[in-house]
Amino acid sequence: MEKRSYDRIPASLKIKLCLDNDINTGTLVNLSRSGMLINTKVCFPLKSQFDILLPSGDDILKIPVKVSRLLKKGNAYDGIGVELLDPSSRYFEFLASQSKNSTINDRKIKTYVCTVCNHIAFGQVPIVCPFCNGSIDNFYDNTGEVNTLSDFKSLADFEKKHFPVINVARGGGPEQAEAPIDVHVTVGEIQHKMDIDDRITFIDFYFNDLRLNKKCLARVNLNCHIVNPDATIRFHETASGTLTVVSNCNAHGSWMAETNI
Repeated sequence: MEKRSYDRIPASLKIKLCLDNDINTGTLVNLSRSGMLINTKVCFPLKSQFDILLPSGDDILKIPVKVSRLLKKGNAYDGIGVELLDPSSRYFEFLASQSKNSTINDRKIKTYVCTVCNHIAFGQVPIVCPFCNGSIDNFYDNTGEVNTLSDFKSLADFEKKHFPVINVARGGGPEQAEAPIDVHVTVGEIQHKMDIDDRITFIDFYFNDLRLNKKCLARVNLNCHIVNPDATIRFHETASGTLTVVSNCNAHGSWMAETNI
């Protein structure tokens, strides 16, 4: 499993991908000193080389890259990982400005992601994926690529559309100490849209108590533009521990929030 050489900085930038005379579009999800992750419906061959046109203020940076990884969701390719070929000093200046402006917590949580269903595993790889039943070989190391919260009040609007907002209440009301615990999740404080190319595809729930370490409890799949990216689950009255919620955006990756119940 690959270990990242440089920290990845989250982004959400529309870019152009130029191969010979063909110009395609994509969304830059994250970037570093050595590579980028791009959401695009165009399936570039591995090791193919092309130029990325990256907007930077009133200017456009032309960045030569080589395809190093293909991302697949189900039976369709929906993204690529690229290696930078001789990046310029102007690109490094742009990278520094992106890093300075990012308000997402930079703490690196050890995670692995299933290439079939995008399930996030914390700490270690499961022998079998709990959702798609895929094998351990389907997982790769994506440590640092799950966006985590530091201070919700300091987030930009783009980030507020992606982080889960968790509300916890006793099912029978606050006066009933022995009532079930209802957890309602909305993505996000500014509700995320549900377009085909930019939507919340699922919300995953994990729980951590004295016996369990971020054990995945449930997934709510969302595959329709007429529903909101919300979900509710109910715990029994004796539950006590840390609840972790991960929302997955098909254009901008995984976003995590936690609370105690």
